[in-house]
Amino acid sequence: MYVTIFFLILLLFYWKRKIVLLSVVDAFMFFFGGVIVFTFLYHNYYPNHDKFNFFELDFLSKKRFVETFYIFIKLVALFLLGVILYGVFNKSYLNLSRQKIKIFNSKSLVFNSDKISKIVLTLTIVCIILVWIDYGSLLFYRIKYIPKESSIYKIIYQNLLIICCLLSGVIYRNKKAIAILAFLVAMIIGIGIGSRAATIYLIVFGFSYAFFLESKKVKLFYFIYIPFVVVFFGYNIALRLESAGHGLIPYLKVTFNKPEIIFKYVIMNIYYTFVFGFYATAETFKLYKNASISNLVTVLSPLPGRLTDWYVIASRLRINETAPFTAIGEMAKYPIFSCIYYLLIGYYFSFIDHFIKLQILSKKYLWAILHFILLVLYIVHSFEYNLRSTNRFIYYSMAVYSIYFILKKIKNTLPKSNVNNIQQ
Repeated sequence: MYVTIFFLILLLFYWKRKIVLLSVVDAFMFFFGGVIVFTFLYHNYYPNHDKFNFFELDFLSKKRFVETFYIFIKLVALFLLGVILYGVFNKSYLNLSRQKIKIFNSKSLVFNSDKISKIVLTLTIVCIILVWIDYGSLLFYRIKYIPKESSIYKIIYQNLLIICCLLSGVIYRNKKAIAILAFLVAMIIGIGIGSRAATIYLIVFGFSYAFFLESKKVKLFYFIYIPFVVVFFGYNIALRLESAGHGLIPYLKVTFNKPEIIFKYVIMNIYYTFVFGFYATAETFKLYKNASISNLVTVLSPLPGRLTDWYVIASRLRINETAPFTAIGEMAKYPIFSCIYYLLIGYYFSFIDHFIKLQILSKKYLWAILHFILLVLYIVHSFEYNLRSTNRFIYYSMAVYSIYFILKKIKNTLPKSNVNNIQQ
């Protein structure tokens, strides 16, 4: 009954609201929406004999599963209420949330495709030379995953390949052959060295390419592209874990000899990203026996650990040596305070969401992107890491906004002739 009411409220919330790529409210809702959906499906329908069962946490009783499930429903509901409250007190945010906001107007951008294609070709050749210096024939076959200590070359060509993929997406419309060539070289190198960077190259190229698509086509592209990235990421990890040797040739062999492993690692990635934290939260709620007010004050304190008793209690706030208590599980031990906390989190996310959208409309992206990154890190950390390390991202966000606010005040007090010397 309560779950049905919750989803009806959620549907009404998004009835007229427009989804924006850099919206921290949307990021929170979609992440925890994914957690709820994937966990429900995994727990009830994924075969028990195939469950990943990290740290033997997967097999919950029906009572504990429902108890933990409602912890997450409560979290999202309170967050949503905080967002709604902010909208009630700030009508401009409510109106802005119903507007379609385009982050960049790609049609207004003009590029010299000939010059960019020359840069792409030059960078591609430089990367091939650096990779050959670094790996040589070991790129194709080697016994060890890392044949030697990391070199300065690796840092250089991995970053150059990201730039190559970015620029390849930009010139794809006019210089398709060069764009595809550079992208394929990047992917071959990424796969050959067994690095997760191959997935990064795929993401960068895809988003760069999609940036110039028409609005009608871009939705279809993302609908196909995002699941493909998830599958490729699973494939990317499977290569070095399942192949007999390392390098491009063994990795291609395992692709054809054991294609079923791709599915296994795709599911494992989804499990680790959206499901494991649920079971870790259930275990946190079970094990956290000494949930005192002094502990809460310590984990929420912005002071460095040495100025609190954090190092005294830290070892007790863990499931085991590897897995810490989760922030959500810790907060669940304080039922009354958690209601206030998540209301305030929803309110603060809305405040920053409003700020980010105004910055986008003003074509000032630095502050918007910084806040987006910090609050997305808060979202992800809250699912698998302790409350102290998670909540620090809120303080970092507040600090960044304070810097912005101070710089804005300074700018407003300066004569107009000096305004341009300050970067807002």
